[in-house]
Amino acid sequence: MSEQQTTKKFTSKQLWTMTMPFVVAKLTIRLIGILVGVVIMAIALFIFNRSPAVGFFAIIFGFSAAIGAYGFIVRVFGFAARVGHVAVLTETIKTGQLPQNQITYGKNIVVSKFATAGAFFVLNALIDRAVKQLQGTLGSAMSALGGLGMGGVVKFAQKFVGMALKFVDECIIGWIFYNDDKQQSTTKGAVDGIVIYFQNWKAILGGALKTTALSTLFIIVFGLVLFGLFSWILSFVDGFWGALAFFLGIMLAITVKRALLDSWTMISMLNAYMQVAPTTQIQFDVYGKLAALSPSFRKMRDQASAEIPQGPPAGAQGFRQTGAGTQGFGAQQRPAAAPSGPVFCGECGAKNAPGTQFCGECGKKV
Repeated sequence: MSEQQTTKKFTSKQLWTMTMPFVVAKLTIRLIGILVGVVIMAIALFIFNRSPAVGFFAIIFGFSAAIGAYGFIVRVFGFAARVGHVAVLTETIKTGQLPQNQITYGKNIVVSKFATAGAFFVLNALIDRAVKQLQGTLGSAMSALGGLGMGGVVKFAQKFVGMALKFVDECIIGWIFYNDDKQQSTTKGAVDGIVIYFQNWKAILGGALKTTALSTLFIIVFGLVLFGLFSWILSFVDGFWGALAFFLGIMLAITVKRALLDSWTMISMLNAYMQVAPTTQIQFDVYGKLAALSPSFRKMRDQASAEIPQGPPAGAQGFRQTGAGTQGFGAQQRPAAAPSGPVFCGECGAKNAPGTQFCGECGKKV
């Protein structure tokens, strides 16, 4: 019986609950960012109270600095939590078992694939740009409906689809982790991941749209409640503290949405992606078609091809038709099959599932 038949499958709700430490970590990082932003705004408002003429500029600078500090903290310190979460989710979906020390496991996986934050940001930027270019090309076909008097509907649909596909890059990074046992480069994994996504966009998009609709509804209700609460607070508090409370309310709303709802949406989309990705047979001509539509994808494909040590034989054209998990360039050979028996950790002796790269007990590489 194949791995796909025997591996336990989890619902998105189960995965969200099981990996709650990462959701809490994301929330904590954003709350720290809020605290720094509130301190900056408090200083600016204090200056404004003392000298409105000077304080006007202090408010403008303070608001920009507060938002910038929040974004910097989330981007620099949040990337490990974000990618580590994807790594743990991917391992859980692949093996049917949640790593016991998931934070340590996630950290080790991230370090093994992205030695520096810069390496991750560069690859993520390439993936994001390629996906947007490809979605933009496909979306332009929808724009033709605008001439039929459906411009408003089309714009709304494009915006909504964009929201639903916000986490495609997490799915592609998850695919890189999924094939870690095949020792392929991160760029090669990203290229295959993008192709797999576009071959299965209907199956992935269906669930993403449903999740996005529910999240959007929740955000609207939550926003109305929060607006009412802080309007009530501002009716009792004036001036300095009222303005600070309003700023805090906006930041808290953003934090709850990004840390909790975005994690839920990402998990739902990643789970849908991983249900179809392992069995996808990549078509021979898809790489060339996507490369023609996206300069960023073409750059990634060429870089991945250059990273293969032996290179394609004379006369070979790009990728050959192959299963999603194989190496797919020219005459690149399939990697050796993963051992069928359990893998025991040399550090703590724990028993792990076949093909495991990092111990689920202590997080060390096995």
